[in-house]
Amino acid sequence: MYRAGIGYDVHPIARGNKGLFLGGVKVSDEFYLHGHSDGDVLSHAIVDAILGAAGAGNIGLWFPENEVNRGRRSIEFLAEVRTGLTDSWEIVNIDSVVVIGEVRLSGRIAEIEESIAQALKVSSEIISVKPKSGNGGGTQFVQSQAICLLRRVGNVDA
Repeated sequence: MYRAGIGYDVHPIARGNKGLFLGGVKVSDEFYLHGHSDGDVLSHAIVDAILGAAGAGNIGLWFPENEVNRGRRSIEFLAEVRTGLTDSWEIVNIDSVVVIGEVRLSGRIAEIEESIAQALKVSSEIISVKPKSGNGGGTQFVQSQAICLLRRVGNVDA
């Protein structure tokens, strides 16, 4: 049995030295994303895509806005979701897009894909991250969309 899920996230971008993280990789020291955690829209979108495919809720249910998750690195969310689904699902692939006008990602894509793959304990060959500039529009926000395909493992009737 195969199931697909989609995830989307958007956060405001601001100048400041907190660091901007995408897929667990710090891609800027000049900007950061407003959010309860580190605002990593790419990790958030992938978490929701995985959870949606597994029929396991959403990021808000797994990682509520509380003191435990305040300022937390979102790449940790990916690792926890993967641990929670290991016995039931295998990740077939993840395809994603990041729309960001202020920071160029083209030289960092392999590093971001590897970071995501490590958190999920999969090959980076099944992770795809595509940066888009937004052509100058909407530079107040960073957006990400992801789709995940899962394959059921173990007892299919469970």
